[in-house]
Amino acid sequence: MDEHRIRHRAYEIWEQDGRPEGRRAEHWERACRELQEEDERAKEQGSEPRDLARASADSGAGI
Repeated sequence: MDEHRIRHRAYEIWEQDGRPEGRRAEHWERACRELQEEDERAKEQGSEPRDLARASADSGAGI
């Protein structure tokens, strides 16, 4: 799984949770789980995972 995708999702989760201190590992693990589930659903539907489809257009700028 792409580390950039995980980092981005973990950051979103952190913001949604009110930017708490000391929960980095929890947010990282949750991001991994969510993205894995998202990728599995995309495979079942026969489509490419959303973030991978955009990867070629991504400039690499990020969080």
